[in-house]
Amino acid sequence: MLGRILDFRSPFANRRRDVPIWEKLRWRGRRWYDPNLIKLIWTTVCLFVVTSGVKFAIYLVTMGYSTPLAAASFPAHGVAGTPHDLTLTGPYTVTAARDACIFCHSPHGTIGGINRDVPVWNHETTSSTFHMYSSSSLKGAVDDQPTGPSLACLSCHDGTVAMGTLHDAPVGGGETDYSGAIGGIDRNSGKMVGRNALPSDLSSVHPISIAYRDDLVPNLRPPADLVGVKLYPSNIRGAKVQCPSCHDPHDYGVQGDTAPFLRVTQMGSGLCFACHRM
Repeated sequence: MLGRILDFRSPFANRRRDVPIWEKLRWRGRRWYDPNLIKLIWTTVCLFVVTSGVKFAIYLVTMGYSTPLAAASFPAHGVAGTPHDLTLTGPYTVTAARDACIFCHSPHGTIGGINRDVPVWNHETTSSTFHMYSSSSLKGAVDDQPTGPSLACLSCHDGTVAMGTLHDAPVGGGETDYSGAIGGIDRNSGKMVGRNALPSDLSSVHPISIAYRDDLVPNLRPPADLVGVKLYPSNIRGAKVQCPSCHDPHDYGVQGDTAPFLRVTQMGSGLCFACHRM
């Protein structure tokens, strides 16, 4: 009896040593997990991999809706792959069409009017009435309404004309299919909405469709000295400052430098100093 009391051996000492520990751990005689430890480990690993993959897929699908335009990464040059790529393969899908150029230009189906200022212009132009910039100290004549390439830009950016309202439709169609549109386009109307849609009141933005008069404003650089920026139709006194004077619609630029679509860097107020001297 004393020997049994002083026996400090493990209660499992007399049991078979080849029985795995998980076979000994039972609740009411039932296994509470798979006795095959290898299978248990692999099951855990597979569940982790599958769960991580699903989460990553959800992230890839949803980031197009949540990523701000200014924070996204786009090619610096050309239209393809930039926000001006309005096709099914564009970064912010707008239409089901596959021809990017047709949304602005067409070599065969264009009409008169704005076509004289924007080569082979193909998009329907806006008929909105705008409140133009005015100031008592302003020098240089401002057109009553946007003209030339500024009118072309506003034909999408004023939010009144659908993206796919074209004079010449793309091969294969799809220009008016907005069912998959994301990134600030109304899926029903195809019109621009959100921060990229400009209001009809342009009085608080840099004046457009205004004559460049360096002879009246001493701190303006002579047109012949302008670098990067451009006047319309050419860099001469009296030519117009338009939206594309600062923005190049065919080149997105470098993020934090010349994006979005700027002709000159924003660093150090470079864009301002391209025309204005301190």
